[in-house]
Amino acid sequence: MFQSLDMPPDRVDGFLWADFAELHAVIHADQCFSRGDLDGMARRARDRGQGFHTEDRWRLITNFVATRVAEFGDTYPFSISDDGDTVSLEFSTSPLKRLYLCLLVASCMRHIVNGRKSEVARIFEETCFQVFSRLMPPGSEIRATWANGGPEAPYRGTLFEKMKAVAKDIRCIANFKKGDFKRNDTGDGGIDLVAWHPMSDHREGIPIAFAQCGCSRDDWRFKQLEASPSKHRRNLPAMHLWATYYFLPLDLRQVDGDWAYKSDIGEAIIVDRMRLVRLAAQYDLADHLPEMPFIDEAVRGQIPT
Repeated sequence: MFQSLDMPPDRVDGFLWADFAELHAVIHADQCFSRGDLDGMARRARDRGQGFHTEDRWRLITNFVATRVAEFGDTYPFSISDDGDTVSLEFSTSPLKRLYLCLLVASCMRHIVNGRKSEVARIFEETCFQVFSRLMPPGSEIRATWANGGPEAPYRGTLFEKMKAVAKDIRCIANFKKGDFKRNDTGDGGIDLVAWHPMSDHREGIPIAFAQCGCSRDDWRFKQLEASPSKHRRNLPAMHLWATYYFLPLDLRQVDGDWAYKSDIGEAIIVDRMRLVRLAAQYDLADHLPEMPFIDEAVRGQIPT
């Protein structure tokens, strides 16, 4: 399922290095990752001309993992040894711990073989659908628009046909024609999830929300606005502009708890790993999360007692 596991992050970000250590703890036969393991990787990286300083990176990892221990609490499936030399997986059947591991794996797409990426991405999208649904006001209608969708994706056909259906649902007059779209494009047009509240009548001017979901480590910088009015307002001239959400599995924080890359966040409501896990707990979504078979595969089917 995994590849290029000896390739460390190419940026000095605590959340990326913590993910790297956690992923290695998941797949290790002893379900842990140590300072010694990292030092071995550093030596091999130096042989490739990509070396890094073990102590600096280990300090970065343990500092960030410590913040996760505090912030995620009982939903966090890792621990740090008393001597600070080892990060260990504490796997269990807890749905929220499994959710954390799902988001961790989805954040590490560059380490997943091509044949499995779509599986992980779809399960992430289905998880986002459940959380997004709970964020909307009671009585809202929620739909998924993603390509090759399952039962939660009622919009079918070409992108032109999907967007016509979306325009009808959000009660605006579609301002586009078939020729504006690529022939046979069946994508989502940058909108993965749609929600609106009917407001107990059939008039325009209703609360609307669009969302995009993405697993890329870097593409979120521009994909966060894929579902925004800045892209779709001309085509979908709703009386009242919609709220824009962007879901990503990264734990997009600095060690002090504030947003990482805050200057890159635009007019979108970012729902990252911490928010996804906390919201899943808040709305008691344990029984509504999708199956995540790749988690058991990742830990080699070993569930410590």
